[in-house]
Amino acid sequence: MNSIPNVIIGTWPLSGDFGNIDEINIERIINYSISKNFLEYDTAPNYGQGRMVRILSSVIKDYSLDFKINTKCGNNEDGIKSFELNDLEISIENSIKKFGKINTLFLHNPRGEIKNWEPIINMFNDYKNQNVISFTGISLAKNFPIHNEILEEFDYIQEEINLLSLDSYKRLINVKSKVVARSPLASGVLSGKLFEGSRFSDQDHRSSWLKKDRLDNILQQLKNISVLTKGSINEFARDFILSLPSIDSIIFGIKSQSHIDDLIKMSDLVTKLDSDVIESIFELSKNNYNLDNQKIGY
Repeated sequence: MNSIPNVIIGTWPLSGDFGNIDEINIERIINYSISKNFLEYDTAPNYGQGRMVRILSSVIKDYSLDFKINTKCGNNEDGIKSFELNDLEISIENSIKKFGKINTLFLHNPRGEIKNWEPIINMFNDYKNQNVISFTGISLAKNFPIHNEILEEFDYIQEEINLLSLDSYKRLINVKSKVVARSPLASGVLSGKLFEGSRFSDQDHRSSWLKKDRLDNILQQLKNISVLTKGSINEFARDFILSLPSIDSIIFGIKSQSHIDDLIKMSDLVTKLDSDVIESIFELSKNNYNLDNQKIGY
């Protein structure tokens, strides 16, 4: 049974964007997670070019359970990014047809495209008032800050927060909206499986950036973090994210049944980090994890 109420199952790794995975296996993994009482899922129309939404919606229809489906709009299944009201409405209506009522609807990674926020915020609130979504949300693009007054128009803020991505965390502490942390293992960088010869298939989106000098820089960052822990880096990353007090929920991406088993065990294995250790991590973050500031790490 899932005894960690703030864990959300992330479906992006299942979509094929992290390397090919057949649909029968995807269905098996989702069914397994449901059997272990994980009933809240995070997805998006562009995950696997619509593949993930199609499979997830099909699987959950076989159950009479109270699922919470969090999805997004702004990036469609054809890989087109648009925040025009008509395009957002089409995306939202498609999600409602697939899933029924949406738990949290997130605006998906806007950068500088939106000049007038009011119509979009009003649209989101209209859907909420119609009771077809429970909460409004915004999923932030990494390293792209948005003014707090805009963020506070949404019930939830989804942001990448992990040992290697901390720039926005302290700023979000001062925002009244609830915070959802995604990528606690930094797209697998903090899994403990990254090494100098790591290679990714062409179907894996990480192949475009997790390579050569940047891979070397990231490995150096990991080495500099490792001095703070006697355990494995993935356990340390897990303990760290679960030790941060201002996070309401955490999205853990899955790609196998063993990932579900790890989440089940997590409640018994978590060690809350001391405040001085957490502060040391934030100090490392401010100093680019002791990496030359001219070098790009994670």
